[in-house]
Amino acid sequence: MAKTLATFHSSNMQLLKNFLVGSTNSPMHQLLIIFTVLITLYVSSLSAQNIPTVVPESPSFKSTSESLFESARLQTELNELSDAQDNYLAGIELLVQESGEYSPSLIQPYTELARTFSLNGESVEAITILEQAQHISQRNFGLLNMDQISLLDDMSSAYLLMGDTIQSENVQQERLALALRRYGEDDPQVIPFRRHLANYYDLSRMRGLAREQFEDILEIQQENFGEYGDRQLATLSELVRIDILLGNTRASRRHLLAMLEFKDMMSPTEVGNALTILGDWDLTLGQTETALKYYQEAHRLLTVKQPSLGIQHFSTPKLINFIPPPSPVDIQGNHTRYIWSSVLVRFNISSLGIANNIEIMEPSISGLMDSLYIARLSEAVYRPRLVDGEPLDTIGVFYRHNFRYFIEDN
Repeated sequence: MAKTLATFHSSNMQLLKNFLVGSTNSPMHQLLIIFTVLITLYVSSLSAQNIPTVVPESPSFKSTSESLFESARLQTELNELSDAQDNYLAGIELLVQESGEYSPSLIQPYTELARTFSLNGESVEAITILEQAQHISQRNFGLLNMDQISLLDDMSSAYLLMGDTIQSENVQQERLALALRRYGEDDPQVIPFRRHLANYYDLSRMRGLAREQFEDILEIQQENFGEYGDRQLATLSELVRIDILLGNTRASRRHLLAMLEFKDMMSPTEVGNALTILGDWDLTLGQTETALKYYQEAHRLLTVKQPSLGIQHFSTPKLINFIPPPSPVDIQGNHTRYIWSSVLVRFNISSLGIANNIEIMEPSISGLMDSLYIARLSEAVYRPRLVDGEPLDTIGVFYRHNFRYFIEDN
């Protein structure tokens, strides 16, 4: 932290130098700079003389740091990230002088400062600052305090931005481990944390790992809430959805059918969602008539519950088993030297859930992935839209997908 303070002091001296040679900052900003530097120099001179430093608990002192943070937040919204970072650093230094380097009042400004670095593409700096904020959080509130969860989320995002998917996953696992140590493995309070990790794995195409988390969730739910209920039904529906993507013929579908024998004990909304998933399963197997019966029963239940629910649920076609083609970066594993591209596709979906007339509207850079996306979209099955319970063709569906590619592939 001493190095950090030295950096802060050097930064303020440079700001003062810039001001003296002719700053273009606003008068208010100039006054804030002068005040910040004078406070730093005053405290440093007292330290050099071995005179005890007492910073008054005055409203003006506190409001100065807060005004710097307010300016920084505004500058962040305006994308003036460098100026925002300067103001955050100046305000943080004042707080350190006032309350010490481990004060919990530093956690929020550190978090906001880290986000400016992430927005500026400086992920390493963001992670370093977030780790310091987490250390302060643990020092003040204990190793197992749950307030540090948001810091872990920001760390995971920063690792993803720099392309380090392994460290991002490690942080996500740390997030769950924290909850398990705090509450215990069988406590229902860990369910949101397992679900968060399951969704992370699902979005990262690690669906086998996502499935494991949903299985653990279901076990906790059944131990604590009984065999049947809305919670259990929703989790089973997720398991069947993942099995469709994995191509599994596991017992989850049979389990879901068995639970629906007690559908009168459950809400029409969750039963409607479960029936829709069963329809998706049959449609991917080419059992169109059976799938349509499931869809129509789901539509009826949701409409009885609330007319708008049935309309919204089936208002647009849905991807069922489409899996985007892997890019070269996906194939070769964890890399940091890549950039993002995207492809925009337009196509029609028939009442039977088949895509046709697929065309590229916005090609990917160098056409790298265009033909692969066309092939995958043509192979996939889609849940058709329903109007008054009847499946209809849909013209002009747009789909955009982002993917990573190596810089040299451009």
